[in-house]
Amino acid sequence: MSRYSRVMLGVKIAFTYVGTVIGAGFASGQEILQFFTVYGNYSAFSILLTAFLFVWVGIRLLRMGYESRSRSFRDTIKMIFGRLSPLVNGYMLLAIVMVAAAMLAGAGALFEEYISVPFYIGVIITAVVVWAFVASGLKGIFAINAWIIPVILLFNLFVFAYSLLMDDYTFEFMPVFDVTAFDIVKSAVSYASFNIVLALGVLIPAGSEVDDPRALKVGGALGGSILGAMLLASNYSLMRCVPEVYEFEVPMLYIVYRMGPFFSMAFVMVMWGAILTTLVANAFSVACAINDVFKLSMHAALLMTIAACVALSFVGFSRIVAFVYPLLGIIGFIVICAMFILVKRR
Repeated sequence: MSRYSRVMLGVKIAFTYVGTVIGAGFASGQEILQFFTVYGNYSAFSILLTAFLFVWVGIRLLRMGYESRSRSFRDTIKMIFGRLSPLVNGYMLLAIVMVAAAMLAGAGALFEEYISVPFYIGVIITAVVVWAFVASGLKGIFAINAWIIPVILLFNLFVFAYSLLMDDYTFEFMPVFDVTAFDIVKSAVSYASFNIVLALGVLIPAGSEVDDPRALKVGGALGGSILGAMLLASNYSLMRCVPEVYEFEVPMLYIVYRMGPFFSMAFVMVMWGAILTTLVANAFSVACAINDVFKLSMHAALLMTIAACVALSFVGFSRIVAFVYPLLGIIGFIVICAMFILVKRR
Protein backbone atom coordinates (compact mmCIF):
# COMPACT_ATOMS: atom_id res chain seq x y z
CA MET A 1 0.00 0.00 0.00
CA SER A 2 1.38 3.40 -1.04
CA ARG A 3 1.91 6.13 1.52
CA TYR A 4 -0.93 8.20 0.04
CA SER A 5 -3.36 5.25 0.16
CA ARG A 6 -2.33 4.48 3.72
CA VAL A 7 -2.93 8.08 4.83
CA MET A 8 -6.30 8.31 3.05
CA LEU A 9 -7.45 5.03 4.62
CA GLY A 10 -6.27 6.33 7.98
CA VAL A 11 -8.33 9.50 7.45
CA LYS A 12 -11.45 7.44 6.66
CA ILE A 13 -10.95 5.41 9.84
CA ALA A 14 -10.34 8.61 11.83
CA PHE A 15 -13.56 10.22 10.54
CA THR A 16 -15.48 7.05 11.38
CA TYR A 17 -13.99 7.07 14.89
CA VAL A 18 -14.97 10.72 15.32
CA GLY A 19 -18.45 10.10 13.92
CA THR A 20 -19.06 7.27 16.39
CA VAL A 21 -18.26 9.50 19.38
CA ILE A 22 -19.93 12.70 18.22
CA GLY A 23 -23.62 12.38 19.00
CA ALA A 24 -26.38 14.73 20.04
CA GLY A 25 -24.82 15.35 23.46
CA PHE A 26 -21.44 16.30 22.01
CA ALA A 27 -22.78 18.51 19.20
CA SER A 28 -25.27 20.28 21.48
CA GLY A 29 -22.51 21.14 23.96
CA GLN A 30 -24.40 19.57 26.87
CA GLU A 31 -21.85 16.77 27.43
CA ILE A 32 -18.93 19.20 27.20
CA LEU A 33 -20.59 21.59 29.63
CA GLN A 34 -21.23 18.87 32.22
CA PHE A 35 -17.96 16.98 31.93
CA PHE A 36 -15.48 19.81 31.33
CA THR A 37 -16.70 23.42 31.29
CA VAL A 38 -17.79 23.28 34.94
CA TYR A 39 -14.09 22.96 35.87
CA GLY A 40 -13.34 26.38 34.43
CA ASN A 41 -9.75 27.02 33.41
CA TYR A 42 -8.78 23.57 34.72
CA SER A 43 -10.97 21.89 32.10
CA ALA A 44 -8.17 21.97 29.52
CA PHE A 45 -6.17 19.45 31.56
CA SER A 46 -9.13 17.06 31.69
CA ILE A 47 -9.69 17.39 27.94
CA LEU A 48 -6.03 16.70 27.16
CA LEU A 49 -6.19 13.52 29.25
CA THR A 50 -9.39 12.54 27.44
CA ALA A 51 -7.70 13.09 24.06
CA PHE A 52 -4.76 10.92 25.14
CA LEU A 53 -7.17 8.11 26.11
CA PHE A 54 -9.01 8.42 22.79
CA VAL A 55 -5.73 8.12 20.88
CA TRP A 56 -4.13 5.36 22.95
CA VAL A 57 -7.19 3.15 23.35
CA GLY A 58 -8.38 3.80 19.78
CA ILE A 59 -5.10 2.50 18.35
CA ARG A 60 -5.17 -0.55 20.65
CA LEU A 61 -8.73 -1.46 19.69
CA LEU A 62 -7.99 -1.13 15.97
CA ARG A 63 -4.94 -3.35 16.40
CA MET A 64 -7.01 -5.92 18.29
CA GLY A 65 -9.45 -6.01 15.39
CA TYR A 66 -6.55 -6.43 12.97
CA GLU A 67 -5.08 -9.31 14.96
CA SER A 68 -8.36 -11.12 15.65
CA ARG A 69 -9.91 -10.51 12.18
CA SER A 70 -13.30 -10.31 13.87
CA ARG A 71 -16.34 -8.63 12.29
CA SER A 72 -18.01 -8.23 15.69
CA PHE A 73 -16.92 -6.95 19.09
CA ARG A 74 -18.10 -10.28 20.60
CA ASP A 75 -14.97 -12.22 19.64
CA THR A 76 -12.68 -9.57 21.07
CA ILE A 77 -14.65 -9.40 24.32
CA LYS A 78 -14.51 -13.21 24.57
CA MET A 79 -10.76 -13.16 23.99
CA ILE A 80 -10.26 -10.64 26.80
CA PHE A 81 -12.87 -11.61 29.39
CA GLY A 82 -13.13 -15.36 28.94
CA ARG A 83 -15.95 -16.80 31.07
CA LEU A 84 -17.27 -13.33 31.84
CA SER A 85 -17.71 -12.55 28.15
CA PRO A 86 -21.46 -13.44 27.96
CA LEU A 87 -22.23 -10.85 30.63
CA VAL A 88 -19.99 -8.23 29.06
CA ASN A 89 -21.37 -8.91 25.58
CA GLY A 90 -24.90 -8.65 26.98
CA TYR A 91 -24.04 -5.28 28.46
CA MET A 92 -22.46 -4.11 25.21
CA LEU A 93 -25.52 -5.08 23.19
CA LEU A 94 -27.88 -3.37 25.63
CA ALA A 95 -25.74 -0.23 25.78
CA ILE A 96 -25.46 0.20 22.04
CA VAL A 97 -29.17 -0.49 21.39
CA MET A 98 -30.25 2.01 24.05
CA VAL A 99 -27.86 4.69 22.83
CA ALA A 100 -29.07 4.13 19.26
CA ALA A 101 -32.67 4.47 20.47
CA ALA A 102 -31.73 7.70 22.28
CA MET A 103 -30.17 9.05 19.08
CA LEU A 104 -33.34 8.21 17.11
CA ALA A 105 -35.45 9.90 19.76
CA GLY A 106 -33.16 12.92 19.54
CA ALA A 107 -33.61 13.01 15.77
CA GLY A 108 -37.38 12.88 16.13
CA ALA A 109 -37.31 15.70 18.69
CA LEU A 110 -35.03 17.75 16.41
CA PHE A 111 -37.49 17.46 13.51
CA GLU A 112 -40.44 18.25 15.75
CA GLU A 113 -38.97 21.23 17.62
CA TYR A 114 -36.97 22.98 14.91
CA ILE A 115 -38.69 22.30 11.58
CA SER A 116 -42.23 21.43 12.82
CA VAL A 117 -42.24 17.90 11.41
CA PRO A 118 -44.04 15.26 13.53
CA PHE A 119 -41.79 13.25 15.84
CA TYR A 120 -42.53 9.89 14.21
CA ILE A 121 -41.81 11.26 10.71
CA GLY A 122 -38.40 12.44 11.89
CA VAL A 123 -37.71 9.02 13.39
CA ILE A 124 -38.75 7.21 10.20
CA ILE A 125 -36.71 9.48 7.90
CA THR A 126 -33.63 9.03 10.06
CA ALA A 127 -34.13 5.25 10.27
CA VAL A 128 -34.40 4.98 6.46
CA VAL A 129 -31.17 6.97 5.97
CA VAL A 130 -29.42 4.75 8.50
CA TRP A 131 -30.67 1.62 6.72
CA ALA A 132 -29.38 2.89 3.36
CA PHE A 133 -25.84 3.38 4.62
CA VAL A 134 -25.49 0.46 7.04
CA ALA A 135 -26.78 -1.97 4.40
CA SER A 136 -23.57 -1.23 2.48
CA GLY A 137 -21.42 -2.35 5.41
CA LEU A 138 -18.20 -0.60 6.37
CA LYS A 139 -18.06 1.11 2.96
CA GLY A 140 -21.34 2.83 3.74
CA ILE A 141 -20.14 3.85 7.21
CA PHE A 142 -16.89 5.22 5.80
CA ALA A 143 -18.88 7.11 3.16
CA ILE A 144 -21.37 8.86 5.44
CA ASN A 145 -18.62 9.91 7.83
CA ALA A 146 -16.45 11.17 4.95
CA TRP A 147 -19.32 13.50 3.97
CA ILE A 148 -20.64 14.61 7.35
CA ILE A 149 -17.60 14.86 9.64
CA PRO A 150 -15.77 17.52 7.53
CA VAL A 151 -18.95 19.65 7.62
CA ILE A 152 -19.21 19.30 11.41
CA LEU A 153 -15.51 20.16 11.77
CA LEU A 154 -15.96 23.25 9.59
CA PHE A 155 -18.97 24.40 11.59
CA ASN A 156 -17.07 23.80 14.84
CA LEU A 157 -14.25 25.94 13.46
CA PHE A 158 -16.66 28.79 12.60
CA VAL A 159 -18.11 28.76 16.12
CA PHE A 160 -14.62 28.74 17.64
CA ALA A 161 -13.51 31.65 15.42
CA TYR A 162 -16.62 33.62 16.39
CA SER A 163 -15.88 32.97 20.06
CA LEU A 164 -12.34 34.26 19.63
CA LEU A 165 -13.68 37.50 18.15
CA MET A 166 -16.32 38.10 20.81
CA ASP A 167 -15.53 41.33 22.66
CA ASP A 168 -18.46 41.50 25.09
CA TYR A 169 -17.47 38.44 27.14
CA THR A 170 -14.38 37.63 29.15
CA PHE A 171 -12.49 34.38 29.12
CA GLU A 172 -11.70 34.34 32.83
CA PHE A 173 -13.94 31.73 34.38
CA MET A 174 -13.58 30.11 37.75
CA PRO A 175 -14.91 26.59 38.31
CA VAL A 176 -18.31 26.19 39.95
CA PHE A 177 -16.72 24.27 42.85
CA ASP A 178 -13.30 23.48 44.27
CA VAL A 179 -11.44 21.33 41.76
CA THR A 180 -9.00 18.58 42.70
CA ALA A 181 -6.69 16.48 40.55
CA PHE A 182 -9.03 13.55 41.20
CA ASP A 183 -11.95 15.50 39.71
CA ILE A 184 -9.99 16.23 36.54
CA VAL A 185 -8.93 12.59 36.10
CA LYS A 186 -12.36 11.23 36.97
CA SER A 187 -14.10 13.44 34.43
CA ALA A 188 -11.66 12.51 31.67
CA VAL A 189 -11.80 8.77 32.34
CA SER A 190 -15.59 8.74 32.74
CA TYR A 191 -16.17 10.58 29.48
CA ALA A 192 -13.63 8.57 27.51
CA SER A 193 -14.69 5.19 28.90
CA PHE A 194 -18.35 5.48 27.92
CA ASN A 195 -17.56 6.68 24.39
CA ILE A 196 -14.75 4.17 23.83
CA VAL A 197 -17.01 1.27 24.81
CA LEU A 198 -19.51 2.39 22.16
CA ALA A 199 -16.78 2.95 19.56
CA LEU A 200 -15.47 -0.58 20.13
CA GLY A 201 -18.31 -2.00 18.00
CA VAL A 202 -16.99 -0.14 14.93
CA LEU A 203 -13.25 0.02 15.58
CA ILE A 204 -12.90 -3.77 15.91
CA PRO A 205 -14.55 -4.56 12.51
CA ALA A 206 -12.71 -1.63 10.91
CA GLY A 207 -9.39 -3.01 12.12
CA SER A 208 -10.26 -6.46 10.81
CA GLU A 209 -10.82 -5.14 7.27
CA VAL A 210 -7.46 -3.37 6.96
CA ASP A 211 -4.26 -5.10 5.79
CA ASP A 212 -1.80 -2.35 6.74
CA PRO A 213 -1.46 -1.85 10.52
CA ARG A 214 0.22 1.51 9.91
CA ALA A 215 -3.06 2.85 8.51
CA LEU A 216 -4.75 1.82 11.76
CA LYS A 217 -2.20 3.78 13.76
CA VAL A 218 -2.86 6.83 11.59
CA GLY A 219 -6.63 6.40 12.01
CA GLY A 220 -6.55 5.97 15.78
CA ALA A 221 -4.08 8.80 16.38
CA LEU A 222 -5.80 11.23 14.00
CA GLY A 223 -9.30 10.36 15.23
CA GLY A 224 -8.40 10.81 18.89
CA SER A 225 -6.56 14.05 18.13
CA ILE A 226 -9.53 15.48 16.19
CA LEU A 227 -11.85 14.64 19.07
CA GLY A 228 -9.50 16.34 21.52
CA ALA A 229 -9.25 19.45 19.33
CA MET A 230 -13.03 19.65 18.96
CA LEU A 231 -13.48 19.30 22.71
CA LEU A 232 -10.98 22.10 23.37
CA ALA A 233 -12.58 24.40 20.78
CA SER A 234 -16.16 23.79 21.94
CA ASN A 235 -15.17 24.10 25.59
CA TYR A 236 -13.50 27.45 24.91
CA SER A 237 -16.62 28.70 23.10
CA LEU A 238 -18.85 27.67 26.01
CA MET A 239 -16.52 29.21 28.59
CA ARG A 240 -16.78 32.56 26.80
CA CYS A 241 -20.55 32.50 27.42
CA VAL A 242 -20.75 31.33 31.04
CA PRO A 243 -23.07 31.56 32.96
CA GLU A 244 -25.69 32.22 30.24
CA VAL A 245 -25.15 28.83 28.55
CA TYR A 246 -26.24 27.01 31.72
CA GLU A 247 -29.80 28.19 31.04
CA PHE A 248 -29.99 26.35 27.70
CA GLU A 249 -30.85 22.68 27.18
CA VAL A 250 -28.70 22.96 24.04
CA PRO A 251 -25.86 25.26 25.19
CA MET A 252 -24.36 25.73 21.71
CA LEU A 253 -27.62 27.32 20.60
CA TYR A 254 -26.87 30.38 22.74
CA ILE A 255 -23.73 31.02 20.71
CA VAL A 256 -25.23 30.03 17.36
CA TYR A 257 -28.24 32.35 17.82
CA ARG A 258 -25.81 35.26 18.14
CA MET A 259 -24.13 34.27 14.88
CA GLY A 260 -27.30 34.81 12.84
CA PRO A 261 -30.21 32.87 11.26
CA PHE A 262 -28.05 31.08 8.68
CA PHE A 263 -25.88 29.49 11.35
CA SER A 264 -28.95 28.69 13.44
CA MET A 265 -30.40 26.63 10.59
CA ALA A 266 -27.01 25.12 9.80
CA PHE A 267 -26.70 24.04 13.42
CA VAL A 268 -29.90 21.97 13.11
CA MET A 269 -28.34 20.13 10.14
CA VAL A 270 -25.09 19.68 12.08
CA MET A 271 -27.02 18.20 14.99
CA TRP A 272 -28.82 15.78 12.68
CA GLY A 273 -25.54 14.85 11.02
CA ALA A 274 -23.94 14.14 14.41
CA ILE A 275 -26.90 11.95 15.34
CA LEU A 276 -26.69 10.10 12.02
CA THR A 277 -22.99 9.24 12.29
CA THR A 278 -23.39 7.83 15.80
CA LEU A 279 -26.60 6.01 14.90
CA VAL A 280 -25.08 4.43 11.81
CA ALA A 281 -22.12 3.16 13.85
CA ASN A 282 -24.37 1.79 16.61
CA ALA A 283 -26.78 0.07 14.20
CA PHE A 284 -23.84 -1.54 12.41
CA SER A 285 -22.35 -2.78 15.70
CA VAL A 286 -25.61 -4.37 16.88
CA ALA A 287 -26.40 -5.87 13.46
CA CYS A 288 -22.95 -7.49 13.32
CA ALA A 289 -23.44 -8.95 16.80
CA ILE A 290 -26.91 -10.33 15.92
CA ASN A 291 -25.53 -11.74 12.68
CA ASP A 292 -22.75 -13.42 14.65
CA VAL A 293 -24.99 -14.87 17.39
CA PHE A 294 -28.06 -15.98 15.44
CA LYS A 295 -26.40 -16.58 12.05
CA LEU A 296 -28.99 -14.39 10.33
CA SER A 297 -28.25 -12.51 7.14
CA MET A 298 -26.83 -9.03 7.66
CA HIS A 299 -29.96 -7.47 6.16
CA ALA A 300 -32.26 -9.40 8.51
CA ALA A 301 -30.07 -8.50 11.50
CA LEU A 302 -30.12 -4.85 10.45
CA LEU A 303 -33.91 -4.91 10.11
CA MET A 304 -34.27 -6.32 13.64
CA THR A 305 -31.86 -3.70 15.00
CA ILE A 306 -33.58 -0.71 13.43
CA ALA A 307 -37.05 -1.99 14.37
CA ALA A 308 -35.98 -2.34 18.03
CA CYS A 309 -34.38 1.12 18.04
CA VAL A 310 -37.45 2.73 16.46
CA ALA A 311 -39.74 1.11 19.05
CA LEU A 312 -37.53 2.16 21.97
CA SER A 313 -37.12 5.70 20.60
CA PHE A 314 -40.70 6.50 21.57
CA VAL A 315 -39.67 6.25 25.22
CA GLY A 316 -38.11 9.67 24.61
CA PHE A 317 -34.54 10.97 24.50
CA SER A 318 -34.53 12.60 27.95
CA ARG A 319 -35.99 9.52 29.67
CA ILE A 320 -33.45 7.19 28.09
CA VAL A 321 -30.60 9.52 29.04
CA ALA A 322 -31.87 9.96 32.60
CA PHE A 323 -32.41 6.27 33.40
CA VAL A 324 -29.94 4.43 31.16
CA TYR A 325 -26.86 6.60 30.61
CA PRO A 326 -25.69 6.89 34.25
CA LEU A 327 -25.70 3.12 34.79
CA LEU A 328 -24.08 2.45 31.42
CA GLY A 329 -21.41 5.02 32.20
CA ILE A 330 -20.53 3.25 35.46
CA ILE A 331 -20.48 -0.19 33.82
CA GLY A 332 -18.51 1.22 30.90
CA PHE A 333 -15.86 2.51 33.28
CA ILE A 334 -15.57 -0.94 34.89
CA VAL A 335 -15.39 -2.63 31.48
CA ILE A 336 -12.64 -0.31 30.23
CA CYS A 337 -10.58 -0.71 33.43
CA ALA A 338 -10.90 -4.49 33.22
CA MET A 339 -9.92 -4.42 29.57
CA PHE A 340 -6.76 -2.44 30.31
CA ILE A 341 -5.74 -4.83 33.09
CA LEU A 342 -6.46 -8.01 31.13
CA VAL A 343 -4.84 -6.81 27.93
CA LYS A 344 -1.73 -5.80 29.88
CA ARG A 345 -1.47 -9.33 31.31
CA ARG A 346 -1.70 -10.94 27.90
